[in-house]
Amino acid sequence: MKCNNLVKFLCLGLVVFFIGSTSTFALTLQEKAKYARFLTGYTSEFTPQEREKLAKVFIDSATGLTPQEKAKYAKFLAGSTSDFTPQEREKYSNVFMDAALVIPPQDKAKYADIPGVQNLKKVKPNGDFLYVVKLGTLAPEGVGWAALIKQIINPGILKVTSGLIYLNWYYGGTMGDDQDILAKMRNGQLQGGGFSGQGMLMACPEMALIELPFMFESYDEVEYVYSKLRPRISQWFEKHGYHLVLLAEQDFDQVYSTKYPIRTSDDFKNSRFLTWYGSLEERVLKAVGASPLPIRVPEVAASIRTGVCDAFISPSIWAVGTQMYTVMKYLNPMHIRYSPAGGVITMQTWNLLPKEAQIAIDYYVTSIEKDFRQQVRESNEKCLKAMYKYGMKEVKLTPAELNLLKKRLMPLWDELAEKGYYTKAELAEVKALLAEYRAKNKK
Repeated sequence: MKCNNLVKFLCLGLVVFFIGSTSTFALTLQEKAKYARFLTGYTSEFTPQEREKLAKVFIDSATGLTPQEKAKYAKFLAGSTSDFTPQEREKYSNVFMDAALVIPPQDKAKYADIPGVQNLKKVKPNGDFLYVVKLGTLAPEGVGWAALIKQIINPGILKVTSGLIYLNWYYGGTMGDDQDILAKMRNGQLQGGGFSGQGMLMACPEMALIELPFMFESYDEVEYVYSKLRPRISQWFEKHGYHLVLLAEQDFDQVYSTKYPIRTSDDFKNSRFLTWYGSLEERVLKAVGASPLPIRVPEVAASIRTGVCDAFISPSIWAVGTQMYTVMKYLNPMHIRYSPAGGVITMQTWNLLPKEAQIAIDYYVTSIEKDFRQQVRESNEKCLKAMYKYGMKEVKLTPAELNLLKKRLMPLWDELAEKGYYTKAELAEVKALLAEYRAKNKK
C-alpha cells in the first residue's frame, strides 16, 4: 500500500507519544474493519475518540522495532517516506499493515480446514497454505484495469487476509468472453470474473440503469451516484447469486468509424455498426436508425479488418489494445454511455470464505475503489491522446445534433424499466440524484 495516503495528523506530537507508549489497545472485529479504511486515509467518518484510539494502535504496532527504528517509523506514519530505502519502506509498511489485519497471522492456522473450499486450498512447500480463487477476464494482462488488479487488488487482498485468500486471474480471454466466463462460474470451473460493462449487465440486469445512454455527463456525477448507491449495487448482484468485490469501470465509451465520420444521427444509419456489448447496445443503435450486427468479442477485430462492419462503440484502451486504431479513421468522443466494470465472485464461493476474510476484503477494496477508477481514467486518457497523435481524426456532433440524438435515446430509459431491468422507482431515484448534484454544482 502506498504510504502517501497516511493521515496527516500523525505528526510531531504523536512522535513523542509514540516513543514513550507501552500500552496495548485491542480492536474489536468491527473496529478492525473500520481500521482498514483508516489506513488508507478515510478519516472523516471517525469520531475524535475513534481517531485517537486508532492512532494509538498505529503506535502499538511497532513493538518489534529498535528505538532508532521507532523514531523513523513515526516519520513513516506521518507520511514522510522520501528518506527511506526501499527495504525500510517495505519493512515499515509490513509493521504498519499488520496492526490492521482482521485475520492476524497467528490466527491463520484455524482456517486450515474450511468446509466446502478444500478444492481451492494450496499448500506451499514450507507448510503454509492459502485458498486460490480462480477468475477469468477478457482484459489483457498488464493493460488498463487488469494491470491495476495486479498492482493493487491482488496484493492488497492477500495482505489484509494474512495470505489466506489469493486471486488467480486468467487474463486476455483465455477463459473466453464475458458470456463464457459467467457460464464457467455457474458450472464451478471458475469462482469469479472481471467483467466489462457487457458482463456486468449479463450478471446483473439492474446495471442497465448505470449504462443508459447519456445518463451521466461527467466523472463527478458518476462518483456522486456511486457514493449514494454502492451498497444497493452490491445487493443487486447478491440477488442474482454474485458478490461484487470491486466496482471498477470501463470509462465513458467513444464512437469509432472507418467509413463515415459520425457527425449526425443519420451517420449512424449509413454506417455498419457491430455490437459486442449485448442487448442494451443493440437497442441503442436501433433507436438511432442503425442496423447493428451482433459479434462476439474475439471476432470483433476480424469483422472490422475484413470490412464486415465499419463502426463500433468502445473505450479507448480497447481500441489501442486491439490495435483497432490502425484501422479506424474517425473518433467521436461524445459520452454516449458510461460503462462500469467489476470483479465478481459467486455467492456460493463467497459464503464459504471466513466472515473475517469477507470483512477484510470488502473494507479494503471499497476504500480504494474510487482511486482505482481514477487510474483507469488516466490510462484511457493516455490512449486517446496516443490515437490522436497517430492520426485518428476527431469529429463531433453540433449541439443541435447532440440534442436530437439524446431525444431519440431517452425513451429507452423508461422502456427498460417497463421490461424489468430495473424499477421505475430506481430510475427516478438516479434521476433525482443527478438533478440534486447538478443543482448544487451549476457553473
